[in-house]
Amino acid sequence: MPRFLNRHLTALLLCLCFGLGVFSLQAQPKAGWEKTQHDFGNIQEQDGDVTVDFKFTNTGDKPLMILRCQTSCGCTTPKYTRKPLKPGESGTIQVTYHAKGRPGVFQKSVYVYDNSEPNHKSMLLITGNVLSNRLPEESFSHSMGAGLRVKNRALNFFDVYPNRANRTRTMDVYNEGTEPIRLTFRNVPKHIAIECEPEVLQPKTEGKVMVTFLTSRCKDWGLHRDRFEVYVKGHETQMEDNTIAVSADIWEDFSTLSRKERDQAPQIEVEGTSLDFGENDEPRSQEVLITNTGRSKLHIRKIQNDLPKVFVTSVADQVVKPGETTTLTIRFEPSQTTLLTINHHITVITDDPSNSRVIVNMTASK
Repeated sequence: MPRFLNRHLTALLLCLCFGLGVFSLQAQPKAGWEKTQHDFGNIQEQDGDVTVDFKFTNTGDKPLMILRCQTSCGCTTPKYTRKPLKPGESGTIQVTYHAKGRPGVFQKSVYVYDNSEPNHKSMLLITGNVLSNRLPEESFSHSMGAGLRVKNRALNFFDVYPNRANRTRTMDVYNEGTEPIRLTFRNVPKHIAIECEPEVLQPKTEGKVMVTFLTSRCKDWGLHRDRFEVYVKGHETQMEDNTIAVSADIWEDFSTLSRKERDQAPQIEVEGTSLDFGENDEPRSQEVLITNTGRSKLHIRKIQNDLPKVFVTSVADQVVKPGETTTLTIRFEPSQTTLLTINHHITVITDDPSNSRVIVNMTASK
């Protein structure tokens, strides 16, 4: 072939590849937000809840779906558009802050997960200041007995990576009694460390309990939940409703992988990510095929399932060799739910660095 024709042919192929690459990058859903932050300013506690709408539009080329919303604490409640949005269509994340019983400055986050790319999320932020004439005892709404009061009984650490820095959350406490108290803790998981400031809480004073998630010690993946109990030393029998709930979403960190390591990594391909179990009163099963199209072994870390009795899961192989396929079986048990129609999803968590979490959506009726 003449040299000039070879050069022109090469240039044409490069242009075609570039054009296809640009098209593939554009052909995906994308959430375009009108705003991602809102300041409520000063709020009167007696007025109760305050709400803001975060509006977004699918500015991409494929249907956009909001998979889930995760808040920084139970004081914030999101409601969101659940149907797929076609390109150009708009939706709303309605965020409500429950101001009653929570005087003072606040800053809360809402993480919005969508299907635009693996593990993609947007963060919405609300801020404000709740004004109140309440006494300190009233601000700390939960009584645990023996003079101890707390503002909340749940701590969320959000995204945690085993090889990164430890994460700390603070729990505000108050001694409404007439004697100094010292706090102790029981059934604390090995990956949780707790420190009190001050160690001895004087009457009618506030303090803090710093709870640290030791990231390298928790041997789990996905959403992880723990509990521990708080006691006033010497008054253990007087304690009630003294359990603290702790949660964290544990991710595998692929950020240090080289390009060569990524090229040699496993790659998951799932057939059956949208299942309809139909309508009847009998238990029934469906199968999801999981194939490793990569160059090294695929490890199925976990099948994250919040309704394990309603949707019973089992996977044939935890490790899938390159080129091989395994089966994830999901059995729907109608007797385990009172709902006539149920929409649910599970998450397949693997060590595929490009797609470590795959959502399987399910619908069933009885």
